[in-house]
Amino acid sequence: MYKVAVVMISVNQPYWSYVSPCIQSLKKFFLKGHQVDFLLWSDMPETVEGAKLFHLESMEWPMPTLMRFHVLLKQEELLREYDFVLYIDSDMLVVSPVGDEILGDLVAAQHPMYATKRGLIPPYEPNPESQAFIPRPGRVITKNGKKMFEPLYFAGGFQGGRSDKFIEAMKKMKDMIDKDFSNNYIPIWNDESIWNAYLFKNPPSVVLSPSYIYPDSLIKSYYIPIWGKNYVPKIITLTKPFTTSREAGIQLQTRV
Repeated sequence: MYKVAVVMISVNQPYWSYVSPCIQSLKKFFLKGHQVDFLLWSDMPETVEGAKLFHLESMEWPMPTLMRFHVLLKQEELLREYDFVLYIDSDMLVVSPVGDEILGDLVAAQHPMYATKRGLIPPYEPNPESQAFIPRPGRVITKNGKKMFEPLYFAGGFQGGRSDKFIEAMKKMKDMIDKDFSNNYIPIWNDESIWNAYLFKNPPSVVLSPSYIYPDSLIKSYYIPIWGKNYVPKIITLTKPFTTSREAGIQLQTRV
């Protein structure tokens, strides 16, 4: 049995309502048989059942995501008490069993938008002066008996690893963000760009499929055609009415 810390950040009121459903879904499906503790950093005025709450001041976007490593490292001593530290966006849901396959030194999930279609260029940081700048990363795989290059681009919504390895990664990524800040620059996709740059030099030991960052919208009409197949949803990302277009928001509210 491992001791696992699941860490989350939820800042600004529109995100608060997603926290409890996320935690309940984790309790139901996530790493059964292990000790899993939920650590939440938030500006919520009240505690959340099942989670240890650390107060965080409100911040304007993109600071809540870009500064995640700065925030989490304030509890470095606590995090080192765990075997594994896993970050998950608080506006996600676990919908089917997630087990030991996610455990490794460094764990990263393929972004569903850039998982398979050849010729599709992921949104890597374009500024060579940024700490997030990298050449096109990937790996060589064997498909139908032939070796081929598979480009890799990792989502920021689910990540982690063994506590010592992930803490080391967070410290280096915090420094990378600070160096960009000193040059008055923010990477194109914030901490996600930094995460991909770090993994380019420090490849993850576990590469998870889009099952673990599965989009809840436009699946049949968009994602499945670009994947060329479907994945079993494990952890889904929730499309939120306040982060999409007016028309899409109306459709979401109608669907709910």
